Amino acid sequence: MKQVKLKIIAGSLKGKTLISLSDETRETAAVIRGAVFNMLFHVEGTVLDLFAGSGAYGFEAYSRGASQLYLNDFNSLAVKSLKMNEQNLQTGAIITQLNYIEAIKYYQKNQINFDYIFLDPPYALDIEPILNQVMPVLKKGGKIMIEIEKNNACPTIDGLDLIKDRVHGIKRIGIYENKLQ
Repeated sequence: MKQVKLKIIAGSLKGKTLISLSDETRETAAVIRGAVFNMLFHVEGTVLDLFAGSGAYGFEAYSRGASQLYLNDFNSLAVKSLKMNEQNLQTGAIITQLNYIEAIKYYQKNQINFDYIFLDPPYALDIEPILNQVMPVLKKGGKIMIEIEKNNACPTIDGLDLIKDRVHGIKRIGIYENKLQ
């Protein structure tokens, strides 16, 4: 088991350390997270980091202005990392350990909707069905950020406008906005 340390790069928690314990998660470098948040400009409201790993995207969003944070990962070491990071940062994050389909069903059942959803799934998963599945829990005007391999195209999804599409190193970042509901 490795232990990777990351820093929150801006906002009220700037400089605080995050820990990742899982060998199976792929942590996003600070430069990529910075680029993502520069594309988003301002973050507020309720945020979901669905494939959270250490929670770097979610905690960064909270640090930059999100009012409520939901973190989910199926990997037990990732969830242990999330709990350790939450204990350190005290954001009030709600942490779940569900596969992403069950997590989405849980949010729907509990009528939890999001202003921002961060999707950084394992590269083996197809992003298009995930985007379609999270649509019911995304508020009108809400944004979804995806992180995929640079050689993959950002898919076209009914109801979502692709407003940003950038390649950073080996990754492609796409940001969508919900025009439905």
